[in-house]
Amino acid sequence: MADTRKAVFVVAGSLAATATIVVLVFSLAGWAYRQRGASLHDGRLRKVVEQHPTIGQVSEGILAEPGNRALPTPATEEELRRLLARYPRGQADQIAAKRKRWRDLRVFEARDVVYFLYFDARGTLQDYELASR
Repeated sequence: MADTRKAVFVVAGSLAATATIVVLVFSLAGWAYRQRGASLHDGRLRKVVEQHPTIGQVSEGILAEPGNRALPTPATEEELRRLLARYPRGQADQIAAKRKRWRDLRVFEARDVVYFLYFDARGTLQDYELASR
């Protein structure tokens, strides 16, 4: 009887340890996947900003990729705040602050990331922010 009880505890402990390791591995893998995706988007946009393309060129390039789409550009501060309500507070504040600095804003959804792109009075890309859903 004692041997059976001991075996049950060993099996239960082994299963619990294995389950914990599996959860940890999948959690870390998910985090790494999201970080890599964000890093790729960030690097891509950083290179594009250096070239200062026009609104038309940026739109054409982003929309050429399957699955990407333009989102309606918020016309007012209130509309922008409603859109930003789904993102972390600090990130929303940064997006709104840049909106005040630059003349034009365009918003694009690129898979699981939203691009907030800022253009100057000449219509050339000057800055960006990324937001994850």
